[in-house]
This record gives sequence, C-alpha cells and structure tokens, in this order.
Amino acid sequence: MSPGVGTADVVVAGGGILGASLALHLAQRGAGHIVLLEPEPALGTQTTHAGAGFVGYWAGELEAELARYGIAFYEQLQADSGEDLGVRHVGLLFPAVSEAGVEMLRQEEERERAFAQVQLVDADETCRLSPLLDRAAIHGGLFQPDGRQVPTRRVIAALARRLAAAGVEVRTGVGAVRVITSGGRVSGVQTTDGPLAAGTFVNAAGARARALAARDGIDVAAVPLLESRILTQPLAEVAAHDRLPMLLFFERDLFYARTEDGGLLLGAIARTLSPADRVALTDPPRSAALPEHAAAGHERLAAELATVIPALARAQIRERASGLPTWTPDGRHILGPAPGLDGYFVLTGCNESGVTHGPGLAQLTAELIVDGRTHADVSAYRVDRFAALPEAALVAAAEGQYLARHPPQAGQAPAPFGITIPRSSR
Repeated sequence: MSPGVGTADVVVAGGGILGASLALHLAQRGAGHIVLLEPEPALGTQTTHAGAGFVGYWAGELEAELARYGIAFYEQLQADSGEDLGVRHVGLLFPAVSEAGVEMLRQEEERERAFAQVQLVDADETCRLSPLLDRAAIHGGLFQPDGRQVPTRRVIAALARRLAAAGVEVRTGVGAVRVITSGGRVSGVQTTDGPLAAGTFVNAAGARARALAARDGIDVAAVPLLESRILTQPLAEVAAHDRLPMLLFFERDLFYARTEDGGLLLGAIARTLSPADRVALTDPPRSAALPEHAAAGHERLAAELATVIPALARAQIRERASGLPTWTPDGRHILGPAPGLDGYFVLTGCNESGVTHGPGLAQLTAELIVDGRTHADVSAYRVDRFAALPEAALVAAAEGQYLARHPPQAGQAPAPFGITIPRSSR
C-alpha cells in the first residue's frame, strides 16, 4: 500500500454485540491499534437492537461457561458505567401450561443441572415468582435463578463509551468490502472509505458475514433468518412488581416476555419458515428494510396467551423491531481462523444467543488472536467444519436448527446443542 494509507493492527468488521465486545477485549489484551468498522451510523442498530436481552443457560457445558462470563461482563459494564443500564438479576422462569409441559421441564432440569443452578417449582411457586401469571393456567415451572435481563440498546451505548475510553477507533458509516492479501496472508482491508493497512482482520459482520467472506473465497456457514420482537406500552401490572423474572414458554413457540421501560418485551420462534423469513445470502437487507410479519405473528400469539398472562389482554404495542440472527448447520457458533488465509478470523453464527454468549466468544477470539490459543477447546466451532456441504444442504440444516428449538412433541424437551469441555483443556 502507498504511504499515507491508514493503518491498524487489527480490523474488526461488524459493530453488533459480537464485534463491539471483541474490539474491547482486544484492546484490553494489548492487541495494538484496533479499528472497528460498522456500516450503519451507530453501533448495535441491526440484529443487536432487536435482541431479546436474555442471559441464561441454553446449551452445553462450554456455552454455560460463556453465559457465566456474559453475566459477569454485563454486571461489570453496568458498574463501570456509573449508570443504570437496566441489567437486572431477575432469574429466568419456564412456566408449564400443561402436565406434558411439566414432564418436558423435568427432562430439561435433568440436563441443565449438570452445568447450571436450576430448580423445578410447583404451580404456586411459579406464580409467586411471577405474579403476571394466571394460577389457573399454570401447572408448574423450571427456574434458573442466575438469569439476567440485558437491555441491548443501553448496553451497546455503554459499550461504545468503553471502546472510546479504551482507545478503539470506531468508524461508523464505514463497511468492510474485502481483505487485501500479500503472500497468502492479510495485509489490509478495502473499506467503503478506502484501504486500511492491517495484518489481522476479523469478520464479525453478523448477517453479512457469509457474503463478506465469500468475496475473499472463504465459506462461512452462517445463514441469516428473520426474527422480530415487540415492546408494549407501560403496564400497571409491571409497575406493581419489582424485578419480575424473564419468562420463556417451551410449549408456546418459545414465546418470551420480560420487562423493559415499564412494559413487556415479547417475541417467539416461528413454527415454520416462509419465504418472507429468508433473505438473500449474497446481500442481506438492513433491518429497516425487513418485513414486520414476524412481529405480527408474535402479536397474535401474545393475544392467545392472555389467558396465561392476563396483562397481555390490555397491552398496546409501542415498538416493533426486526433483525437477522445467523444460524449454523449444527447450532454451534463459528469462531477461529479462516483456512488458507493467515490473519483472517471469523466470529459469527450467533444462533440467536449473541447477547448471552457474545462477550464470552469475544474473550476466546481475543485470546486466539493475541496468544495463539484459547483457555477452552473450541475446535467444534472451527470455520471449515461444513466445507463438504453444498449450499442448499447447508441452508436446510441451518433452518433445521432454528426449527429444532421447538419441542418435537408434547412432553419431550427440545434437543440441546453445545460442547463438553475436554478435561485436558481446563
């Protein structure tokens, strides 16, 4: 590159929770001059903005470690900010609305107790924990007392301030186009604002990660799918109770509810995928261009659940937001070096757990870049593990992982995903 071109030690593409957390971890580990690129006018305005903001234990042992790290990260971020970011230790409650649902929760409790504090509770205790629930509709529950709610908009704003204080150069309105290479390794990044010399590049571009990597001949098996959430106007039932637990209903399309700004933030996972849920992999749209049909489906489900959460019968919608979380063929994240191109790293495939696992994944990626190794074995996250899959099979498998979050039948818990940490790596 010619003299006068901007330089960096590490360039991170993507200013959502994954990329922003990674940039901070790199700065904290002394990785040199870090440049964070975000094509939108501000950080966290896309899928992160539409995040549910639940931090709990969803998967296997390594993912439980990621969740624990995320809890500590957000608590510390709030403490360091000197502000109330809305991070709350409220717990996560899975209510059962049938006896088959109770059996499902028994199976889930047996699985989760290997790596998380969790307890089965009867119907009375379930309703004591969340007075929003109608006792007549509840048969029991499963409670994760360590769960935190994390309002993504406040958290990403605080994270932006931390990045500035740590010396990270954040370039909003600037996107990565492709990497520049020399001798089989990264030597720079072509951006929408011109070239940038750098020896290390991290693709944390979320919904755009697959398309961005493809420009450099790298296959990243991350498939974006539409997801939405809605926020109600303030509700008297919410104002009447402090620190209500987050709610998640396995039996009702994984419908979730948590408090935010005096109202309820609501969402779910669609039972089927339609063409409107899919986007062009080569050019995913911005969040502002996404359809709101998923949000409309959540509103219909919320109306149906008014018999379980009576406050929903009077709830008025204040806001809708949509994003494109990325799903992988095996439901695990993608983290590591890209094969065949030294200095190119990938961090994507959130599987709708980006807020929960993002800070922990950022820590592991920063370790890999700075130290050349990680404290846990993340080989199951490797970038090239789907190299043999043609695109149609890859997309079908990723969509299958989205749909597999639903229970396969009444009384049977959904299949988990995750990694058991080898003892030798502890």
